[in-house]
Amino acid sequence: MAKNRITVLIIEDSALMRRELTKIINSDDSLQVVDVAVDAEDALEKIRKFEPDVVTIDVNLPGMDGITCLQHIMVESPRPCIMISAYTRRDSVETFEALELGAVDFVEKPSGEISRDIHVRAQDIVSKIKEAAAASLDSLYRFVPEPVKKDRHVSIANKTDKTVPDKVVVIGVSTGGPRTLMQIIPALPEDLDASVIVVQHMPEKFTGSFAARLNEYSRLRVKEARFGDYIAKGEVYVAKGGHHLLLARNTKGISLHVTRPLKKELFVPNINITMNSAIDIFGNRVVGVILTGMGDDGADAISRLYNKKGHTIAESEATAVIYGMPKEVIVRGVAAVVAPSHEIAQKIQGALNNVRA
Repeated sequence: MAKNRITVLIIEDSALMRRELTKIINSDDSLQVVDVAVDAEDALEKIRKFEPDVVTIDVNLPGMDGITCLQHIMVESPRPCIMISAYTRRDSVETFEALELGAVDFVEKPSGEISRDIHVRAQDIVSKIKEAAAASLDSLYRFVPEPVKKDRHVSIANKTDKTVPDKVVVIGVSTGGPRTLMQIIPALPEDLDASVIVVQHMPEKFTGSFAARLNEYSRLRVKEARFGDYIAKGEVYVAKGGHHLLLARNTKGISLHVTRPLKKELFVPNINITMNSAIDIFGNRVVGVILTGMGDDGADAISRLYNKKGHTIAESEATAVIYGMPKEVIVRGVAAVVAPSHEIAQKIQGALNNVRA
């Protein structure tokens, strides 16, 4: 076994999926499948034996389910884990539970539980395993938020005093984002004097479910952005996966435009595109936030905002699951504030309080 390869253990009960995942992973010279496991009990034994760098886990496993398996791994032998998820309501809920419990990321099966066309996700699977291998284990501790009490939440969700915001928060995030956002959005106060736009790199089918899950735990109303929505103070809009999100001003207020990319792009939704459209409208009254993720999406727009004397915040290396996107902002010298994830909500409020009238 080559020492410089990233070793992977696959946990999957379907023989077809085990075979196809092995073929995809081993097709990259920097990756190597050390073994496969048919269920959680088998997996835990093989993790102790092979000590793989990364583990892929099917959400639906016979006997001990994928979520429980993940919990055992993170207690007994912590390491980066990627969930393999079909798109069903149950799967999407369990996937986000797994991300909150310490999974680094997930891959969507393209056509249900037994996806014979899993090869269409090959590039995604390989790149996410490589990203996961670079994840900070210190940042993958268990985090499960408390839901907002239903009676209070309903009254907030049904509020009628919507007003056009004069400032906006734009948060850009990628790998490790769902768990990190769960520490930030629920910590924002219900009377937040701004709208919040979240650009999370995530597959199209899952952003609606993720917005709904954030909504359960937040004092603010959280929803997936839709074309024609008018943004309001105290509301959070999650960019739709597979689309770009832009802001536009008209006589009624500030609306959201959701568009398909015209060509194949690396980052969709794109943080730079959304943040730049916010800067075009709000100028230096934008609070730009860059959180965990691989690459440099958002860095150009944050640089522009910083040069306009807007408020810029980057997550520190101490808590970033993947210290790529925030590092790029920090290295460029355009992060006015650098803070761990559990302080970001407070830093956002402080920045909004200091936005010039």
